[in-house]
Amino acid sequence: MTVAGHVLVSVVMAFAGVSGNMFNLIFTIQQHLKSKKIQTVGLILSIISVNNIVLVIVILMLVLSVFIVPTIWCIRPYPFFLRTVIYLMFNCSCVSFWSIAWQSLFYCIKVVNFSSECLISLKRNISTVINTAVLLSCSGFSVFFLPIFTLDLPTTDTRNVSTNYSLNATLNATCPSPTFLVKMDEMAYIVTTLFFLCPIPLMIMLPTSLRMVGHLCAHTLALRKNQTQVQGSDSYVLVCKLTISLVGVYLTTLFIVFLFMVIRMMEGTITYLTLAFAFSFYGGMSSVILTASNRYLKEKLWSLFCCRKAQEPTSKSQTCETVDG
Repeated sequence: MTVAGHVLVSVVMAFAGVSGNMFNLIFTIQQHLKSKKIQTVGLILSIISVNNIVLVIVILMLVLSVFIVPTIWCIRPYPFFLRTVIYLMFNCSCVSFWSIAWQSLFYCIKVVNFSSECLISLKRNISTVINTAVLLSCSGFSVFFLPIFTLDLPTTDTRNVSTNYSLNATLNATCPSPTFLVKMDEMAYIVTTLFFLCPIPLMIMLPTSLRMVGHLCAHTLALRKNQTQVQGSDSYVLVCKLTISLVGVYLTTLFIVFLFMVIRMMEGTITYLTLAFAFSFYGGMSSVILTASNRYLKEKLWSLFCCRKAQEPTSKSQTCETVDG
């Protein structure tokens, strides 16, 4: 594929990843303005949408930069643009992943019944707790990734840089690994970053999702004895589908990124289009899932394509909009 072909494919994938999140963000903000109240679900959805939009755009910029300047990783000092792209990539991905984790925890606490006094108290104040956790995640990761702006190539490395490049392969250059200019334990920082990206959010997502599935099964069995109340399980089904689907998209994205990194380290044949596809897939699929699970957004989508007037959600059995409180 030519450079123009790679650029076109990258732009198309980026559009697919951005458009859905832009739709969700605009109409979620509109809903907040109409209700004059920001609920936890809407706050999380807005934060996920914003970070997904930025994430997909910066990945597109990274891909285009590599195609335009194949030796960009070997430039010293590192361009401020490149440092900014790396910073936004890590920051936005972490905030988005953790927002999904907090959403899973929120739904689990709201939906599942508990006998412990501590958990009952948490259930009553879960909106405040999750709102605080989400905002702290945003501010915390913004500060945590600031050392990325000190990334640069080491001055003591005198190896020659090869500029052999092929669009069907990665940059075949002997660029030295970048280091942080600030004094810090680089290995500890890298390990902590990896834990923030995968194991810790996953340890929140999986148990909460499985707990909700167990609750749904027990709830459905109980409702079978009363056929007139079977529809009451619809909200539980939607919540479970939402959380499990988002976890699946999250794991699929990490798997693609992991393969990309492994193949690059093994100097195999792979392009940055794989990275663009991974995050475009994440942004696009997560936006679709969030839209499909939100009745207000679905009505807005129908109104755009079918000239139907959007209605405010009135039934909890048809939406994942769990009431705060």
